[in-house]
Amino acid sequence: MKIHITGIAGVLGSNLAKTLVSNGYKVSGNDVVRPEDAWRLKNMGVFDLIDYQWMSTEGLENVDYDIIIDAGIAVPDRDFGNNNVWYTLDNIRSAVSLLEKVRRSRTDPVIIYPSSFNSLYGYGKKTYRSNMLPNPTSIYGWSKGAVEQLYLTYHRMYGTKVIITRVGSAYGPYMRTTELIGKVIVYALRRSKFKLYSPESKRLWTYSGDVSDFYLQLIPRANDWIGKVIHCAGNKGMEIYRNYDLVVKIYKMLGLDEGYVERMVDYEPGELIDGKPVDFNTKVEVDWWKPRTTIEEGLKKTIEWFEVNLNTKGGKEL
Repeated sequence: MKIHITGIAGVLGSNLAKTLVSNGYKVSGNDVVRPEDAWRLKNMGVFDLIDYQWMSTEGLENVDYDIIIDAGIAVPDRDFGNNNVWYTLDNIRSAVSLLEKVRRSRTDPVIIYPSSFNSLYGYGKKTYRSNMLPNPTSIYGWSKGAVEQLYLTYHRMYGTKVIITRVGSAYGPYMRTTELIGKVIVYALRRSKFKLYSPESKRLWTYSGDVSDFYLQLIPRANDWIGKVIHCAGNKGMEIYRNYDLVVKIYKMLGLDEGYVERMVDYEPGELIDGKPVDFNTKVEVDWWKPRTTIEEGLKKTIEWFEVNLNTKGGKEL
């Protein structure tokens, strides 16, 4: 089976590449990152085991694959996406390009789109299920929801084989330091104080190893999930953390107290809706996968990775 991953040099793409190669799949992928800068793939030891194509998704010449995992989001950072609305539209453009290439090709691959559970909801319900309409609280979330609907529309119109997967906030080794857990770990390791905005907002965090395992379990079942949306969010115990509690937990795991955390009263755009902090909860909706990693275990592994790699990357940004 041939599997192609867009955005393969990114956090999700590289983790998927490692997992799939380790399980005998033939993997290719494209990214706008220069081959010599695809450090995640190289550090994982899989760069030489895949067909790496240095190009954007729009530049792909063929889509002769069995499965395409479209992990190549153009604007991955929520804050940047919210503040640069026109640029955030690129999230839709790359999806249109891929869908059109598939529609006009002679092959009939399955396209899996990793969406974001936390970007699409956040208020008004206690528990969110995959059959609920997206209700995003930010421009970035809207772009994710728009791409979801685009994929599903191609499925209805043209019979394109698509699957939508909604991952909870993912974290783990190799994560970007623009995301909360990565940023906090860096501050804590440097014994720096952290200004925390949106302290009462909540997230359902999912360890990256569990995310990769989900896709590994999904691939052989792909034909059973065409045209459907799946929630694959959570951790062992399905613990939901306030941002403040999570940040304090990380500092304490590194031997520091909550005095290092400055709790701000301000909330980031989209984090306070109708006077209430956003809140996320969902249920695991399949019987063939469940998260195996607790928050405590996942944070420990992530901290250990940063302790080794934070100052050994030759100046490259995480």
